[in-house]
Amino acid sequence: MKEYAKFANGAERIIDIFINICLVYLGYYVTYCPPEVAANVNPIGQFTTAGLLCFCSFLIYDIHNLYRPMRNIRVSYFIRRIVFSNFTILLICVFLAATVTDYFVYYASWAMITCIFSIVVMSVKKTVMIFVLHAIRLRQKSLKKVLLITDSQEMTEEYLWEIHSNPEFGYEVIGYVGNLAIEGVKHLGATGDLDRILQEMRPDEVVIAFETVRKSVITKYITICDDHCLKVFVVPAICGFFKSPRQMTSLGTLPMVDVRCNPLDNPTNQFIKRVTDIVLASFFIILFSPIMVVTAIGVRLSSPGPILFRQKRVGMHNKEFTIYKFRSMRVNAKESVGWTTDYDPRKTAFGNFIRKFSIDELPQFFNVLKGDMSIVGPRPEIPYYVEQFRKTVPLYMLKHSVRPGITGLAQIRGLRGDTSIQLRIDEDINYIEHWSWFRDWKILILTPFKFINFHEKRRKKSADKLGDKNKYVVQSFAEAAPAQIEMTVDSKKKEKKTSKTKKGTSPATTEKKAKKGKKTKKAKGDIVQAPAQSANNSATQENASAAQSPKNEDEPS
Repeated sequence: MKEYAKFANGAERIIDIFINICLVYLGYYVTYCPPEVAANVNPIGQFTTAGLLCFCSFLIYDIHNLYRPMRNIRVSYFIRRIVFSNFTILLICVFLAATVTDYFVYYASWAMITCIFSIVVMSVKKTVMIFVLHAIRLRQKSLKKVLLITDSQEMTEEYLWEIHSNPEFGYEVIGYVGNLAIEGVKHLGATGDLDRILQEMRPDEVVIAFETVRKSVITKYITICDDHCLKVFVVPAICGFFKSPRQMTSLGTLPMVDVRCNPLDNPTNQFIKRVTDIVLASFFIILFSPIMVVTAIGVRLSSPGPILFRQKRVGMHNKEFTIYKFRSMRVNAKESVGWTTDYDPRKTAFGNFIRKFSIDELPQFFNVLKGDMSIVGPRPEIPYYVEQFRKTVPLYMLKHSVRPGITGLAQIRGLRGDTSIQLRIDEDINYIEHWSWFRDWKILILTPFKFINFHEKRRKKSADKLGDKNKYVVQSFAEAAPAQIEMTVDSKKKEKKTSKTKKGTSPATTEKKAKKGKKTKKAKGDIVQAPAQSANNSATQENASAAQSPKNEDEPS
């Protein structure tokens, strides 16, 4: 298998050189050549230079890891590398055109067209190759035999789950070597017999997975595998914290793991994101200025009070800032920290409209210019809820490692308003750990299709079924801070059931129910008293919350 892989890798390099030579000719015939350029240019010199660049292209591809093994690598990885490689080649060609030749526009156009062709053709070629290899492995061919050295049931199950979830990778676990019983895998023997087992089984790879083991023991196992010329992989005990290769760093010669590394720790990425925020925020302020003027007039006419609603929110590094929104509620309405519902009586009719279409969020572009927020990022919360959620929602505070955003991954996936806090945090962490400039643009492009709060329409239907809109309780906050919300009894629903029962009851049935009613009278009395007691407790808790918390005219988005 190793000899086959080396042959295929070398053949791919030769094929890539041939493809690029053909694309250079294609780009030459497609690019427009002015008559004065054609009269003064030697075609032989042109194609000699282009041929040398094509020959060196596979070196650039190699630098960008285009020829690494494709067994467990996604197509998107190679497509990104192809784009970066051809961009590097294009920069070299543009530099040569500007310094060596007198016809910069012609040669730069030729190089750009050729690189575009190369990106398309190489991406298609790589995609086809990967899919063909995956199809072969799905038929249980060209499998790589793996032997496990482990004493951990949990880590073994995690490794097997990855293998079984991705059969196209083509791995086959032939068994494990260890001193403890592990379910789901064939036991080949104890670690003391490792040398003999490797000689008999002849695996292609060895994977070592221990939760706790001394360095000297692992070194011993690796040495035995080295004697058999086997490739060894070690699954770290803290594998759950590994998300990307960026987490591997070093202190001098000591390798270390940055547990909470994310792409925005890179100063270059921070600079790119900040410049993008400033440019886009300025553009959107100019673009939406007529809408903001009309909204400001509407807010002023809808109810007395300020046009802008200002509220403290928690931003990057847990620093508080003042967020700006168009006011959608009456001033001095309800003095509590209750989470705003879709049918909150504090909202004005105009406020309900601008909230539905997210127009109330437009002033936040000024927060972006100030540096408090970003265009794309996790949504910020008020300090009171941050203190509540940090105690009840796992990994909640990780969202504050980046600037909060006007829109985000959670929002375009429908997790906005009164939705699950845990699901929103999962999406926020996903965004932070896998940030890219292109992903920001993807979220930004999808946002206009998600700017209407469709969840309000769904909540309206469910509230209509319950009968009392003002008693609707937000499920996500009830899960996160149950002490702050008291569930109420829907009296209208009970009245409907009672009236239906009375209409369809016969005299004989009435007598039987009267007898049963005497026995259950006491129990019913207890049930009737429960809502009253619950309401008193709720009132007490609400007053206590209002005393220790600031006014909240608007909900955390």
